[in-house]
Amino acid sequence: MGQALSRFDEDLRQLARFVEESESTERGLARLAELVSHAMACRHCSIMLIKHDPDNGEPKLRVQAHHGDLPEAAYEEAQGLGSGIAGQVASSGKPLLISDLPDSEYAPLAKRPEAKGPDSISVPIVLEDEVVGVINVDSPEGTRRLGEDDLRMASILALVVAKSLHIQRLRGLLKTHFIKLALARAKSEGNGPVTHAPDKVAKLMARTLYQEMDKAGFSRDHILTAATEIIGQVSEAMEAR
Repeated sequence: MGQALSRFDEDLRQLARFVEESESTERGLARLAELVSHAMACRHCSIMLIKHDPDNGEPKLRVQAHHGDLPEAAYEEAQGLGSGIAGQVASSGKPLLISDLPDSEYAPLAKRPEAKGPDSISVPIVLEDEVVGVINVDSPEGTRRLGEDDLRMASILALVVAKSLHIQRLRGLLKTHFIKLALARAKSEGNGPVTHAPDKVAKLMARTLYQEMDKAGFSRDHILTAATEIIGQVSEAMEAR
């Protein structure tokens, strides 16, 4: 156990260094999945984040990165909160250790159970008291079984992954002067931190755009034209996918 904790401690330091140095969330998530998998001494790890469905706005879990075997089709699947194992973890906000998965009550909910080991762990990724994703690990190396110590390790790693997501979103937000203005205004108005929630940031940007155009003397018709242009740009981008 001492050797395992020593390895975990070193992997945790490496993960923390990576969080500080990584420049892109998308590119960094794959490396994070690899580091989490190594720290947990497990062959499989996937990182799922909550994305809002473009059609109905419902929050869905989607695989964003993985380490180990995972079919490409998994990236096309959207899992509702409360649905499936990861969906239940996201909904409850509580970590879950499943022992003897094939014989457990969760067996019918498991995706691709034939590729997993007998035990699995799913832990929520939490930012400012809000669940933003789930980390799944399974198939420990050798004949080892997953236990409560592994669950605690996975929960600690989820905190580091959450920190990484927060840092990347902050870096993205601070790339433009307009966003800096919007965030500064939100802070002065006492609205509290919103940088972890893209939907709240979007509303903040819209409100700031309106206030700045109104202050600059634009009429309501001109502001409506600007809003219509933004909608048109989004529609073109979605059609180009």
